[in-house]
Amino acid sequence: PNADDFIYVKKIAAKKVEQEIPLDITQSANADMKKNITIFEGIKDIARISGLDFKNSKAYEPTTSQERLHPLIENHDVIMIVGAYFGDEGKGKTVDDVCRNPKIGLVVRVNSGENAGHTVFHDGKKFVFNLAPSGLLKGKVNLIGPECVMDPISFMEKEVSQLIAAGVEYKQTLFIGNVHVVTPYHKLLDYMSSAVNASTLKGMSPIHASKVTKRGIRLDHLYNDPEVCRKRLAKDMETYFAVMKAKNLTEEELVKQCEAMNADGNIRMPLHVLDFVKAKDKVEYLMDMYNKHVVNEPTFPERLDVTYAIREALEGGKKVLLEGPQSYWLSNASEKFWESSTSADTSAHGLLATARYNMQKYKTLVINIHKTPASSRVGIGASPSSYVAQDYFSRFGITTLNDLPKGACTDFDSIQKAFNDSIQPNGIVKPTIYEENGVQYGIGVAMAISSSIHHGECGATTKKPRVCGFFDCVAHYEVNQSQGPYLSVSALDRGDDYDKIGITIAYVYYNPDGAVGRSNGRVYNNLDVIKAGDPLPTEQMLHHCHPIVLLLDGWKDSPIYAKKRAPGAPLPKGCQDVIGAIEHFTGSEIISIGNGPNADDFIYIRPC
Repeated sequence: PNADDFIYVKKIAAKKVEQEIPLDITQSANADMKKNITIFEGIKDIARISGLDFKNSKAYEPTTSQERLHPLIENHDVIMIVGAYFGDEGKGKTVDDVCRNPKIGLVVRVNSGENAGHTVFHDGKKFVFNLAPSGLLKGKVNLIGPECVMDPISFMEKEVSQLIAAGVEYKQTLFIGNVHVVTPYHKLLDYMSSAVNASTLKGMSPIHASKVTKRGIRLDHLYNDPEVCRKRLAKDMETYFAVMKAKNLTEEELVKQCEAMNADGNIRMPLHVLDFVKAKDKVEYLMDMYNKHVVNEPTFPERLDVTYAIREALEGGKKVLLEGPQSYWLSNASEKFWESSTSADTSAHGLLATARYNMQKYKTLVINIHKTPASSRVGIGASPSSYVAQDYFSRFGITTLNDLPKGACTDFDSIQKAFNDSIQPNGIVKPTIYEENGVQYGIGVAMAISSSIHHGECGATTKKPRVCGFFDCVAHYEVNQSQGPYLSVSALDRGDDYDKIGITIAYVYYNPDGAVGRSNGRVYNNLDVIKAGDPLPTEQMLHHCHPIVLLLDGWKDSPIYAKKRAPGAPLPKGCQDVIGAIEHFTGSEIISIGNGPNADDFIYIRPC
């Protein structure tokens, strides 16, 4: 719809060609490409770094979870499964596998809210959980802790309903602590206050604001003195009216905007939220809704003192699994990406703090989860290893995977080859044109569109297409230093479809304006190289960092996808080289790789 939203086309003789970009491209239609060319011209002659000469000397062989995973569990009391990048790494599968250990007594979510999403396949059925721990499908006792934030109406409609429909018994296996209640006005505040593509619209920032100012309500308020609850809701709701006034919005206009968001069938603003806007007496609307659907609803899960239950389980010799939401880099405690983070501390340290067990008494195991090829991020913010800028899709009004251009960039094999060919000997990505059916795309755009479609990359919660990119060794080095070495790489079977796989081993700083960057006392000049192991600058600098990519051979002729790989078959050399390179540049210890969507689609590995 915008003035710059054009794709210029020309008639060509061949179906697909790759060519260098002419420098006289019209500014309106190719602003991104012109910027990329300017950056490339500035960094193209950077000296080749020694890391690009890496040759893997390690070998790996398949083993079993009993030999690789379960001894780690045996030696620890608390096991944390946490995201190592920007969420959506496939944590649910590892949670599912850890749950199989008979000594796991509790599976707990201890913070954040329904902005998280875990997709789990069980008995041929797909489950998408936002707050409910994945251990529900293993018959374990599952807890949602008091530092979580919950919209109980959405929780019942989206999550508990799945359990009821599938016949999963949960009344004795799912318990809820004294959570902070996300109300309809929190979600509306999120919408009114957030930039495009900056939020999941689940009310996270507003509910955490209510939490830290101690103005909101917790679950216990719904079960006690109703007058206290009414007064707290009325007080907390003042912000909703204030923001609406500041935005010069009427409630009629707000309803129309929310209905327009829902028009494509993807319900971004739930109906009970719209009914709240229409309600005359909003406090009574909320009281009636919570009394009906929570307090007096027989299918609502039982309540429990979760912190006490964790301590009791550990004292009784049981092991506790903490299921981490989002990730290390999305954590609100992550200084480097704080501006585009979520509102809770979703690092391993945040889980430790909100679980509130005795860290000196009980040993903790952290398993980091990453994903590659096509490591991904949803939302705005810096991401040096992404194929395009994080706001690229949202700038063109693409809000779900279905909004991507129909029939565009469908030849993934040709695109991944062309993209790999655009990576120069010094690891710099050269902006080239990929032409398909008479339509021109920047090679980064073609790879971004094609990889999102080919790999089905969209947010489990928002359905937004994820911007994919390279495995980022620079960022993961810090994760490894902070949360420990154990790493599971999900979706590595995607490598079956690539001739070569790239990983980011360094960044080069380059600001086309020539501005010097400053972060934590360090000065960044154009062409400064930041390697894995160097201090990571903050997001203001990372917006001007560009990947230096190490290309490794793929393994197309020896697929590891679960349905194509013979059980126990050795890992192809290309796969071992990728594992060896990630370990070399990050210091991590990879214990498993994913090779399919199902719970059993894992290959546990060990050095040999």
